[in-house]
Amino acid sequence: MFGLNFFKRPQALQIYIAAYDRGLDAAGNQKPDHWAIIITKSLSHAGTAHHVIHGHPLFEYRPRDDVYVLKSQSLAHVLHVGKVYEKDVKKVEDIFEKVQVNNVDKEWNCQNWVIEAIMGCIGVSGVSLEKGIKVEKLRELVKAASDGRDILNERSDSYVNFFNSKD
Repeated sequence: MFGLNFFKRPQALQIYIAAYDRGLDAAGNQKPDHWAIIITKSLSHAGTAHHVIHGHPLFEYRPRDDVYVLKSQSLAHVLHVGKVYEKDVKKVEDIFEKVQVNNVDKEWNCQNWVIEAIMGCIGVSGVSLEKGIKVEKLRELVKAASDGRDILNERSDSYVNFFNSKD
């Protein structure tokens, strides 16, 4: 008859933006946080970080597997932005690979890449971004988010919703 997998519900993975403190530059000024998109079962599980690495003029997209977000000493903020079914992760990764890096504009950085990558996921089947997401407010929302360590005992489908604000 039917195998057990016939009745298995599709597994949804969580999509987070993680912001990492990069410390100070040579002049003592705070460097901008490094941002990555994390796709994982939950913050307490290993996931894949999608981000651009290096700097001008050498930025490049590079995914990194087996990332434990909450184990990073430099984690400053983590914000839940949506879900993707496991079977649709490849579609999302294809979108991320197509997001152009900008090695000309000195103001462009990994945060711009993350915002463009999230925008690319809007309306993609199998991807559910938070209702009311305001991409232009992502920088503010990420800075307002906790470092995630306060939700260590989260269920994989629970999160704090920052997008349904009245702003």
